[in-house]
Amino acid sequence: MRASCPQTLPPTVESASGAKRFTEQVLRLLLEVVDRRRSPGHLRAFVDARALAAINTMLTQDLVPGRNLGSATLSRVKLTPTDDGAAEVFASYQRGPRTLAIAGRVESTKDGWRLVAVRMF
Repeated sequence: MRASCPQTLPPTVESASGAKRFTEQVLRLLLEVVDRRRSPGHLRAFVDARALAAINTMLTQDLVPGRNLGSATLSRVKLTPTDDGAAEVFASYQRGPRTLAIAGRVESTKDGWRLVAVRMF
């Protein structure tokens, strides 16, 4: 009898380090997109459709926090694993003299990690 693959995987030490690595990479890419150094299409492989729609809304309505202060640089990323193979994301980034924040959620799928929610402050 063949077992089916679950949609989410239980968190392990190995998957937690993979989640952290993925999250740091996708947040750096996100900052490049909101700085308009890359197109939003670059996020498609790593970000859920609803989160990508939220990012596109921020761009089209010019709602990116502190964008007039210069390029964004990721400072710190923290993850809090949840029981369902996901992690809550808390990050800070610099724009000029200001420190700003990103909150979100990454989930483990059969294909790897995906950013499924994001909010920039």
